Amino acid sequence: MAVAVFACRREPAILESVLGRRSSGRWSIFVCDPVEVLSIEQDCCGDPFRVMDAGLRRYPGVENPTDLPFAGGWIGYISYEAGGRTEKVLPTNPPGTSLPLVRLGLYDTAAVLDRQTDRWHLVAVEWPIEAGVNRPSAKERLGQLRDMLVGESPTPGRRGATALTSAPKADWTREEYLARVRVAKEYIAAGDIYEVNLTQRFVARTEATPLQLYLDLRHANPADYAALLTWDDRAVISSSPELFLDLRDGRVITRPIKGTRPRTGDQRLDPIRRSELAHSEKDRAELNMIIDLLRNDIGRVCEVGSVRVESAGDLETHPTVFHRVATISGWLRADCGALDLLRATCPGGSITGAPKIRAMQIIDELESVQRGVYCGSIGYLGLDGSMMMNIAIRTMILDRGQVHIHAGGAIVADSDPDDEYEETLAKAAGMFRALQAGGVSTPVV
Repeated sequence: MAVAVFACRREPAILESVLGRRSSGRWSIFVCDPVEVLSIEQDCCGDPFRVMDAGLRRYPGVENPTDLPFAGGWIGYISYEAGGRTEKVLPTNPPGTSLPLVRLGLYDTAAVLDRQTDRWHLVAVEWPIEAGVNRPSAKERLGQLRDMLVGESPTPGRRGATALTSAPKADWTREEYLARVRVAKEYIAAGDIYEVNLTQRFVARTEATPLQLYLDLRHANPADYAALLTWDDRAVISSSPELFLDLRDGRVITRPIKGTRPRTGDQRLDPIRRSELAHSEKDRAELNMIIDLLRNDIGRVCEVGSVRVESAGDLETHPTVFHRVATISGWLRADCGALDLLRATCPGGSITGAPKIRAMQIIDELESVQRGVYCGSIGYLGLDGSMMMNIAIRTMILDRGQVHIHAGGAIVADSDPDDEYEETLAKAAGMFRALQAGGVSTPVV
């Protein structure tokens, strides 16, 4: 199993499409042993994107002569609060974890799996002498990678019955969450905002390894934009269905999700749920507001007149829910690159609300801790100028034995607080199942 092969190596990073759809999430990328790690701590002053830019510029760009999405580059995450700093929205809440604000590893060797053909491709960067990178040759690294993949695969240890040492506990009771929804609706009624994304957090303790948690989450909630990043005693374990940014050859694509209905597995009920979502004016309005927001965000760095709404809302079926998903595209200006696009759009509009800055201020007021990696972005910035980042939802953060799970939803004028609460549980269901390995799937509050 390739996941296990890489997960036991130094500083592994896995970006995996488990579903292998034709339209999205075709490729899986497996890397380890980074050249360098760029880590920006939470107490960093100033613009984290400026720090990232200085770090990334130390290495030369490369051409990608293949059709593969990744031929070497930086893989990791950018937290929600890193994006907030570009909008001058500084958090007043305490950090939820000890993880850095930004963490990216530079990987010059990768195994790339095409999920449509089940064919592996091995790629490596041959560094020029003037780059000053002290690494084995590309040929040597490719040989080592080939030996890893054809060698005996380690078997992930089975999780014991005591892997979960404390049940998931919510920061708020149900009534406390409902009260915050009502406050959000008051802001909407007063004209401060049209929509805001409100989330809640659950915390548990576990003895499970990052690999075990990832494999369980992968099974419970397979997704197009899954990820496993591990280092020291920390890990980011994500099974996100949402593409934030895809940049390739100058073309930008973003696919926001707004509108959710839980799946039951009942062949009679699920079509009803799907039909409800298809005909819901509330959910359509939620998505339309985010479409407008993202058109504006990517329009900051795209050619004038190039931004297009390719789809105003397709219905997609996911393992635990139905979602409404839009597709927006544009052409990046010649004087802009991947970091300019990130600076213009982070954090993603689908997990803030509209107008964006005021929604972020209200999020900071109503939520109890910083979001961190959750609602940030996980993915890669290629040395060839390409980029693909998810929205880090359906994401578990493992911090020294403690697991953090967030889930939320969009609040609009006609939101029903009870329905919004149930939606957070539906979105967290796959993570609860993965964490508890067959135990109860409802949190302790």
